[in-house]
Amino acid sequence: LLGAVDPDDMPALLRSSDLVLCTPVYEPFGIVPLEAMACGVPVLATDVGGHRDSVADGITGRLVAPQDPEAVAEAARELLADERLRRQYGRNGRERVLRHYTWARVADGAEQVYRLTRSEHAVTTGVAS
Repeated sequence: LLGAVDPDDMPALLRSSDLVLCTPVYEPFGIVPLEAMACGVPVLATDVGGHRDSVADGITGRLVAPQDPEAVAEAARELLADERLRRQYGRNGRERVLRHYTWARVADGAEQVYRLTRSEHAVTTGVAS
């Protein structure tokens, strides 16, 4: 284990990996898989929270049941034994991140939500009596 890693060194470290495992019991956002996929690295993650949105099972990596070390080990063995599949998942993951998770795309989505909310909950200018 490396301990703390400088954020500037993270992309190179991720790109040097054959596979990124992200196996928490609870994960609301799924940022680690997105970072790995942005670097073209396949992901093995638990099927929880934000991982369900970020990792496309069987396309950009694998999702396994949480708290199932045997499933994690089996999926890791399968992926580590198949370089062609890892490369395909890595390419697919990078494409997915560039298509859905760029800052411009995320900001546009947030702006759309704000506009929708504002139009559905317009404040009238009258004074309550």
